[in-house]
Amino acid sequence: MPRTERKGRQNKKRGKKGGKKENVEGEQITTMTATTIDDPMKITPAIDNSFTEQRFQAAHFGEVDEELLGYFKNVEQTLDDPQFETAEDQRLFVENVYNEVDGNEIRLSTNYSCSLILEKLLKISDSFQLRVFMDKLRGKTVELFVHRFASHVCQTLLTLAADVVEREQLDGVKSDNNAKNGTDENKEGELLSMEQLVLDACEDIKPHIGGLISQQFASHVIRILLHVLAGKRIDETGDIKGRLRSKKSAQYKKENNDTFTKTSVHLASTRKVPDTFKVMFRTLTTELAINMSETEVRTLSVHKVANPVLQLLLDMQENDTEGIKARNILIDRILWGIVTDIDSKEENTDRDSWFATLIRDSVGSHLLEIIVKVAPDPIYRKIFKTYIVGKLEKFTLHPIANFVIQNLIAHVRKPKQLKQILTELKGSFDKIIKNGKYGVIRSLVDAAVKMEVCQQDVVDALVTGLRMPSADDKEGTAVEDRKEFVNCCMRMWTLDQWKSASYDEKQDLYKFHLQGSLILQGIMQMNEEANAIATSSFLSQRPDTIHRWCFSPVGSRAFESVIASHHVNDKMKKKVMRDLLGKYTSLAKDKFGSHIMDKCWLNADIDMKEKIAAELVKHEHELASHYIGKNILWTCKIDQYKRRHDVWVEREKGAERKREMFKDILDDTMPISKKRKFA
Repeated sequence: MPRTERKGRQNKKRGKKGGKKENVEGEQITTMTATTIDDPMKITPAIDNSFTEQRFQAAHFGEVDEELLGYFKNVEQTLDDPQFETAEDQRLFVENVYNEVDGNEIRLSTNYSCSLILEKLLKISDSFQLRVFMDKLRGKTVELFVHRFASHVCQTLLTLAADVVEREQLDGVKSDNNAKNGTDENKEGELLSMEQLVLDACEDIKPHIGGLISQQFASHVIRILLHVLAGKRIDETGDIKGRLRSKKSAQYKKENNDTFTKTSVHLASTRKVPDTFKVMFRTLTTELAINMSETEVRTLSVHKVANPVLQLLLDMQENDTEGIKARNILIDRILWGIVTDIDSKEENTDRDSWFATLIRDSVGSHLLEIIVKVAPDPIYRKIFKTYIVGKLEKFTLHPIANFVIQNLIAHVRKPKQLKQILTELKGSFDKIIKNGKYGVIRSLVDAAVKMEVCQQDVVDALVTGLRMPSADDKEGTAVEDRKEFVNCCMRMWTLDQWKSASYDEKQDLYKFHLQGSLILQGIMQMNEEANAIATSSFLSQRPDTIHRWCFSPVGSRAFESVIASHHVNDKMKKKVMRDLLGKYTSLAKDKFGSHIMDKCWLNADIDMKEKIAAELVKHEHELASHYIGKNILWTCKIDQYKRRHDVWVEREKGAERKREMFKDILDDTMPISKKRKFA
């Protein structure tokens, strides 16, 4: 699309609303601390903290002249609508662009329009071109990291550099002197590897790292850099908490159809990185975790820009001696010497007030979530006993603190701790449901499954919370009410709410709650005694009602969990599959129902498979022309069923025997086909 038609773009600014001049790079970011706390809900401003108050002057490298600006606009048109016939044509085009802008790389990076075009250009550059470009930025790392526009270029460059470094580790460093026409490489020396270029950038920022992580634009670049050094794959499409891109940057890319960096599901989550990167990661961790005072770390821990960097430093440490040491030191400074005082019985009022503030703070609570996840067992136990026990209900009902409690429960270390949590919370399930804190219940269900304790107690507490009669009540009305368990659980409604709902509300599948579905899925993984109420309730529903669940993104997951559960007997599963006869064709053509079809086929015996296959054969032509249905035909081997029925029977019986033999180690909870994005 011609540039002149895109009038709205010039008024869009990344990083800050409004049309003010870009003199904000050197503005001081307000920092917060809690050195003196009267009100545990309040965080007081920092008075004197030179470490996080470093000022970074807005660098200016000159204006881009009109001729170069016009050339770059033409480059953008080519990038937006490429007409390259071969990959070599594209490489030559990119090389020519770099030759034309040689010497102006920094000036272009700090220009609003040109920085956007540079990002597009970098994404189609080869390894050598990326090394040349990064070499041009050497010595100006800090100035570019803190710049409003250049910081985005640096983010993209470092993200792409991770691929180059990995290739260098696998294939070695490849040079291409001919590709660097127009430069004085022979005079200046050999072009450095991407590994060394990244390390040089780290050396540049090392003296300023504490200030950079709290700087508005540099913080996101530092986070990308930490991913590269730690060998973690960068997936911006899964950046749900804004750790890698700011909300405005992410929204801008979405609105302008700018592709994010996405990790393939087939790739490992870690990369092969050189040992020098691991050393540099530890060095930067040391600068932040060890060379700073406790007050400075606590200031950063409630800083909305710096906090995510501390989260990454805690989460990315390896579980070796050095990594554990660095993590413990960082936790010690964040939580007011809790590691140092691990065996102390004395009360620390400063730490008590700080923890009460941190767990309720919209920024600091995220750091606590990571701490309870990665903390060694003694530290977890200290936090649990000192600050959580006796206050669980209060924290659970708090709009912010409840997320910390969810993570605390999810990463519980011992069955005894889970029992203690449940003892304190089991009488509060009605309040938890009333206040919509369903995630806490889900965490309890998942923890009970993982630890294999308290499963019946969790279900009983949920039944009481939904205000349903207990199993001890044998009256006819109570038995009928218990049949509504799955309906109440799926919607997170109490029994009274279900009874008072209209017919249309009961039929509305959009009333299903995601957390309710996840809770029901967790219950189906519990032992047979604990999941009995859910199983019997599910089986007591009308077949046409349950059939509608199959076409709901939330309901279908719950349906699958019943079929896939190892703790539901085959007789019950067969009844569910028998109720679906006559409906398998419609299931095979639905994006949600097809997964249920997979589960039914995986768990059906040979007699049920015969009935399902016979139904599919009748609609074979219809299914063969459907983009989902044809996969079901392949899964069920319908062609073989028709042509060589005896072979098909033997094959399915063999598969059934193998499944029975290895049922204790096979995970039938995963779909046969590609895993769905829906959680």
